[in-house]
Amino acid sequence: MKGPRLFYGWYIVAASLIIITLDGLLLYTFGVYMPFLNQEFGLSRSEVSSIFAFRSLILAFSLVLAGWLVDRHDPRAVIFGGGLIAALGLLLSGFATEKWHIWMSYGLLIGLGDGVLYVTCVAVVSRWFVKKRALVIAIITTGMPISGFLYPPLAEWLITSFGVRVAFFALAALLSTLLLSSFVFRAYPRDMNLEPYGDEEKPKQGAGPENNTGTQDDWTAREVFKTPIFWLMYTTYAFGFMTFLIVVLHVFSYVIDSGLSTELAAYTLACIGIGSIVGRILISGYLTDVLRNERVLFLCYFFQGSSIFIALFVKEAWSFYIFGLLYGFFYSGWVPIFPNMLGNFFGLKALGTIYGFLGTSFSLAAMAGPMIAAYIFSNTGSYYYAFYLTIAFCYIAAFSTFLIKMPRKRQKTPALL
Repeated sequence: MKGPRLFYGWYIVAASLIIITLDGLLLYTFGVYMPFLNQEFGLSRSEVSSIFAFRSLILAFSLVLAGWLVDRHDPRAVIFGGGLIAALGLLLSGFATEKWHIWMSYGLLIGLGDGVLYVTCVAVVSRWFVKKRALVIAIITTGMPISGFLYPPLAEWLITSFGVRVAFFALAALLSTLLLSSFVFRAYPRDMNLEPYGDEEKPKQGAGPENNTGTQDDWTAREVFKTPIFWLMYTTYAFGFMTFLIVVLHVFSYVIDSGLSTELAAYTLACIGIGSIVGRILISGYLTDVLRNERVLFLCYFFQGSSIFIALFVKEAWSFYIFGLLYGFFYSGWVPIFPNMLGNFFGLKALGTIYGFLGTSFSLAAMAGPMIAAYIFSNTGSYYYAFYLTIAFCYIAAFSTFLIKMPRKRQKTPALL
C-alpha cells in the first residue's frame, strides 16, 4: 500500500526557500561589491551607498506592486517575471562602463525585480498553512541567512579571481537558473482541490491564545492602514532594518579598515548568515510557542543591538566571527514574526498587499541607513559613530514592542430605519 502523499504545500515551502535565497543574493553581495566598485568606477563610499539607496527607492514601489499582484495573479508569473528583471540587472551591470550604467542596471532593474521575491513567497505560504504557519515562515525566510552564508564568499572569490564583471555575469546565470523553482507555486490550496494544512484544527473565532491564532475577521488593506498599531509596527520594522542594513553593507569595509583581509570580511558576513539560520528556526519557529511575539521581538532587538559592541571594542578575527554569529542569531529571529503577526492581527485575505506595504519601511531604512553611515564615515574617517547609531536604533525598536497590541476591528453600525 502506498503511504499518504506529502502535502503539496511543503513543495511550495521548498521552492520559497530557494527563491528567498535569491533575494538574499541581491542584498548580501552588494557590501562585497562596494570596495571593488570604488576602484572600478572611481566612486566614493557615499556614491556607492547612493546606488543602493536608489535601488531601495525603486524597491519600495516594487514591494507594494508585488503585494498587489500576488493577491490578484498567478504567483508563478509574478515571481518569474520579477526575477528575470533582477537577473537582467545583474547581467547589464557586468557590461557597465559609466557610473550611470550602474545606477540603471543595479539600481533600477534590480530594485524593480527584487520586490517580488520575498513578499510573494511569504504571502503564498501563509495561505497554505494554518497549523505551523510561524514555523514554515521561519523555514522559508532562512533563505536570507543561507544566502548570507553562501554568496558573500562566492562573490569575493569570483571578484578576486576573475574580476567584478565576471562576478556579475556568474551571479546573473545562477539567479536565472534557480528562478525555475517558481513554477512549483500555486496561489491557493483550492487550486489543487486541497485545504490549508491544519485548517481542520483552526480554532473558532475568539478561541485560543491571541499570540498564535487569528481571532478576527479579515481586514481590508484600507482598514489596516488606518490603525495606529500598523504604523507602530511599520516604524519598529524600519528601525530594525536600519541597523541591519548599515551593518551588512558596511561591515565588509569596516573589517578591512581594521587591518584584516577581504577573505575574513566575507566570512564575517557568512557568520551572520550562519547565526541567522539557527536563530530563525529556534527563535521565530519555537520560542514564539513559549513567549508572546511582542516579548520575543524585544529580546531579539535588544541583543541584536548589544552584539555590535563586540565589533566595536575587539578587533581580532575570532571576535568578528562571534559578533557575526550573535548578530545574525538575534536579527533573524524578529524578521519572520512580522508577517505572522500581520496574519494573526488582520487575517490573510489582503496579506500580500499589507505585507508589501510594510516592506516599504525596509526600503526607507535601506535608503537612509547606509547613506547615513557613509556620510558619518566621510566626515569622521571611522564607522564608530555609525555603529553606535545602529545600537540606538535597535534599542528604540526593542522598547517600542511594548506598545504593540492586538487591534480591535470596528463593527459597522447598522443604519436606523
